[in-house]
Amino acid sequence: MNLEELQEAWKKEGEGSQPLKTSLETLKRAHQPIDKIRFNMKKELFFQSFAIILMGFWPIQFKFNQQFSMAYYGIYSLLVVVSIYYFYRFYGFFKTMHNYSGNSKDSLYELYYEIRLNMEAYKSFSFLLVPFAMIAALLIVFNARLLKQPQQPLLTDADWIVLPIVLVGMTLFVIWATTWWVDHFYGKHARQIRQLLDELREPD
Repeated sequence: MNLEELQEAWKKEGEGSQPLKTSLETLKRAHQPIDKIRFNMKKELFFQSFAIILMGFWPIQFKFNQQFSMAYYGIYSLLVVVSIYYFYRFYGFFKTMHNYSGNSKDSLYELYYEIRLNMEAYKSFSFLLVPFAMIAALLIVFNARLLKQPQQPLLTDADWIVLPIVLVGMTLFVIWATTWWVDHFYGKHARQIRQLLDELREPD
């Protein structure tokens, strides 16, 4: 039963029909978390696009030599390809949410599971950025060393101990930060929708 049907049924049965009134109010309350998710997605789409464009200028900013620039733009091109696919999917879901009216329990269920799926896709995309972040960080460090001490080797004996620890730490940090970010900006609103769906569940 959608929102319009609930309204009609409530009018026919009178304002004393508490179950219909409760369902009507619950569906209306779903718009608040949905609007918050839309707002967060709009901001994130802009800032992520800007960040990826900005990363294209890193070789100039950090004064990479020709070899490092070629290596960087090789992995950067892969990042752009993956990002285009992700942003296409992200924008498609954003449009779906923008056109969503939230006027029935079934459509609210469908939207809830779409939100959960896109949250997992967001995490997967972020985890794919880890190798790029590692290589970019190494290139920046090695390039700085090369500019400062051109005759010295890029890797020292200590690096063989420090680098694995740093890379593992970076990976764990990205996993934690992504999980926190998704839960903070999307997960808590998805849980609100889940609670509303539980309220709409018909008793056995």
